[in-house]
Amino acid sequence: MGSVGDLANYAQLTGLDAVRLIGLIVKAAATARMHKSNCRRFAQHLKLIGGLLEQLRVSELKKYPETREPLEQLEDALRRGYLLVNSCQDRSYLYLLAMGWNIVYRFRTAQTEIDNYLRLVPLITLVDNARVRVGAN
Repeated sequence: MGSVGDLANYAQLTGLDAVRLIGLIVKAAATARMHKSNCRRFAQHLKLIGGLLEQLRVSELKKYPETREPLEQLEDALRRGYLLVNSCQDRSYLYLLAMGWNIVYRFRTAQTEIDNYLRLVPLITLVDNARVRVGAN
């Protein structure tokens, strides 16, 4: 995040869960004017993830402190991903041309960060299952 506009957009995204954020990223990628292939590849990857996360009851998992923090960090990474995709609509052609390789690097970094949080999902679900079992006894 570098500009005041990015900070304002980031604040507007606060409160949205991972599934909704992924939906916004997919929509923004569909209308990107620059770096279309990077945006669409990123969005396609996230779209697959969004369908799976939807089945996990993410909003339910965020009610418990032991599973809330990693999910909130995933959502923060998705917010930054949205700003990245959205920047491919708002920036001038010359800016995007000059920053081309930097933007490609930022897409790779964003995907890696999101994937790192997703690696925690199996552990999150195990913790949730253990919590449910203990609560049932």
